[in-house]
Amino acid sequence: AESIPLPDASVDAVVAGQAYHWFDQARAHPEVARVLRPGGTFAAIWNTRDESVAWVAELTRVAHLLDGTGESQPNATSFGPLFGPIERRNFHQSVQHTGESLLALLHSRSYYLTGSPAEQAGIDARVRALVATHPQLAERERFELPYLTEVHRAIRRD
Repeated sequence: AESIPLPDASVDAVVAGQAYHWFDQARAHPEVARVLRPGGTFAAIWNTRDESVAWVAELTRVAHLLDGTGESQPNATSFGPLFGPIERRNFHQSVQHTGESLLALLHSRSYYLTGSPAEQAGIDARVRALVATHPQLAERERFELPYLTEVHRAIRRD
């Protein structure tokens, strides 16, 4: 984001999914504005688990999810003087899972990969038990993992 290998005013949109919080904003905002045409859109997007759903909140607890995807991301107040005001919208969406695909998702997370074999086995056992016994999941081959998608966007000024 701080050094985009594109010509000036060459794109209509720049989108940062799950990554904006890592940007050096003082450097990234002017660089994003440089590659955007006037009137182009910059959007920062986060998918957060919808923990208002009981089984999802329980998943976070039993799997010790420390990846940040169940927490609301910081609200940007400005993308800098080269952009208009930030507009915010939330959208609901979901991803279909089975018990095994949910485990595969968890197995891809850094906290799981860096955990000890005992920690990994504990997470696997607790998640399998959750899928097998939670009233919203038990006896279902497939289920939806709900997310709230937060979008913050602004238009590049002329």
